[in-house]
Amino acid sequence: MAYFSGQGRVFIGSRDTNGNPAGLTFVGNVPDLKVSISVDTLEHQESQSGQRLTDLQLIRTKKGEFACTLEEWIQSNLELALYGSTTIVASGTVTSELLPNPVTLGSLNLLSKQNVSSVVVKDSSGTPLTLPSTQYTVNAKHGSLIINDKTAGGPYIEPFKVDYSYGAANVTAMFTQPLPERWVRFEGLNTADSNHEVVIDLYRVAINPAKELSVIGNDLMKFELSGQVLADLTKSATGQFGQFGRVILL
Repeated sequence: MAYFSGQGRVFIGSRDTNGNPAGLTFVGNVPDLKVSISVDTLEHQESQSGQRLTDLQLIRTKKGEFACTLEEWIQSNLELALYGSTTIVASGTVTSELLPNPVTLGSLNLLSKQNVSSVVVKDSSGTPLTLPSTQYTVNAKHGSLIINDKTAGGPYIEPFKVDYSYGAANVTAMFTQPLPERWVRFEGLNTADSNHEVVIDLYRVAINPAKELSVIGNDLMKFELSGQVLADLTKSATGQFGQFGRVILL
């Protein structure tokens, strides 16, 4: 008997104009991967015998569905989950970035960059006055600050202006990309059959965005991705490939 219990590595990547994988990226640990296939049928009942027997069944559509759980917080997974694109921000400096006018004491003010250092807060007078660093709190990694006191050493003329340096970061913006169609590959082992190896290819998967990001919780955050397995008409319906996918037992 050949039972199956799988483990392995999942790779996802874009397709070239010929429908071939254009380099696949390992998505990290995947505790759950499912492929579902189904058909929509039309049934016909005869009307002669008095029993309305089904005498014909036609397949109207064939479709497949894909679902997986990603666990690793990496750039390529974020782009899939968020329909996003990533910008690599190089380190640099910012001069005279304006804070809200007027600043509310104790409120969080967001800077345009993150991973900041050498923060200096000045006012808008002709000869700018510098706030002592004891009068504000900087969240350096997050790129934000809180003004706790704006009287000592003043009076100050608002808006306040901030000079600072910032470090490199990867920024993934949400919903900047169209629906992604990706090649999905599973390279795995059948642990129920002496670790015999298996390959599953899905040629063209239209991936939905992640249903949710559980950012705060007691468990590790997971990306729940799903999508529809579309027909790849660049491939023949017959032969070793088919038009949806293939399973290879090794």
